[in-house]
Amino acid sequence: MDPISLAVAFMAAFGIISTDAVLHADSVAVSLYMSDDLSKGTARGDVMEDMFIAKMQEIGDTKSYYGSPSVRSTKAKTMGAVLAKTLKLEDMTAAVQHTFGMKTATVNGSFAKDEKEGKLQLVAMVRDPDEPPFPVIVKRKDGESLPDMMGRAAQEVMEHLAPYVTVVYALQNADRQHDYTEVDELIARELKTYASKTYYRERASILNMAGIVALHKQKPDEAARLFEEADQTDPALLFPRVNRAFVMLVKDDEKSVETYLKPAMESARYQRAYTLLAAGDLVRAGAFMATGRYDQAIAALDDAEYWDPTSALVPSLRAELCTERGDVVCAQRNQAKARANLDNFETYPEVASLYYHISWRKGEPLRPSDLRQDLAKPSAAQPTPVKVSTTVK
Repeated sequence: MDPISLAVAFMAAFGIISTDAVLHADSVAVSLYMSDDLSKGTARGDVMEDMFIAKMQEIGDTKSYYGSPSVRSTKAKTMGAVLAKTLKLEDMTAAVQHTFGMKTATVNGSFAKDEKEGKLQLVAMVRDPDEPPFPVIVKRKDGESLPDMMGRAAQEVMEHLAPYVTVVYALQNADRQHDYTEVDELIARELKTYASKTYYRERASILNMAGIVALHKQKPDEAARLFEEADQTDPALLFPRVNRAFVMLVKDDEKSVETYLKPAMESARYQRAYTLLAAGDLVRAGAFMATGRYDQAIAALDDAEYWDPTSALVPSLRAELCTERGDVVCAQRNQAKARANLDNFETYPEVASLYYHISWRKGEPLRPSDLRQDLAKPSAAQPTPVKVSTTVK
């Protein structure tokens, strides 16, 4: 092993650099200052900073296929940072981080009182290595609690540093509140920011999420349009095409699914995008089930299980197929397997077929997949069992 590789391995082993950070999320270092005089009427500066970081971490912890920044206070030194300083490896650590594309954004700010109204405000400068520095000024609203003020400030910063995961976070809030105004406005801002062709990848990702939002609002036609636009913006981003195929299934256009999905599935195999392959094969299985081609549906489910052995959706859909064919024992066996897989099953909000129930019956309404509730129901077979030539596993 060459000396640089040895050094990288050493630093990764002792936490001086994080291999997760190399492969996934970048980091954000936060430093907020509040004078002792100002803190007497509000809260200590470290408490305010903790509120700010907690909200950023809450947004960053949102489940997404893509990584998000890890957030820390500049006052909190990690074990790796201490060791790097002790061994005088700070410069080399920075060089390795730069080599592997690791980026550290910074948020430096202080609290003051607004000169006109005397209200508490946070004035901060945010620096992202890929973008020009930008200021953030957040003034406390009348009757607003300190946690709410700091949460609002943190979300504004995250919108700049991690817009994609912030959109996903806003969608989750919208689902809870049954109000999509905030996420719609956020998406509109991001699409305006990424209007240039230079940002086609970012724009396509946001358009895909806009399609997911449309599905959450029960607007499949709008979702289909947005998925198509995302696919045209960046054909290498495969989620929109898989999601568009899912909408075909919802709209009872199952005969078009296989041909439409074929290019995306071939690209996904080349990219080794296993989650996407499993999601696509679930849609294919639904399309085959809708047209009565059960043997092909079984083969598609076998493929999906190969890509994602821990999936709870695959055995759940198998159970539906078993029930359709009158095999009660098979249905019960697959329901049990689906329940066993629930705790380890990974799903992502940007993939429709992993979030929604596979609507393979004609006229079946679009509904979120609630496996825990669905699997609690007893399986029901057809009154007259159907003899089958191929056994469903």
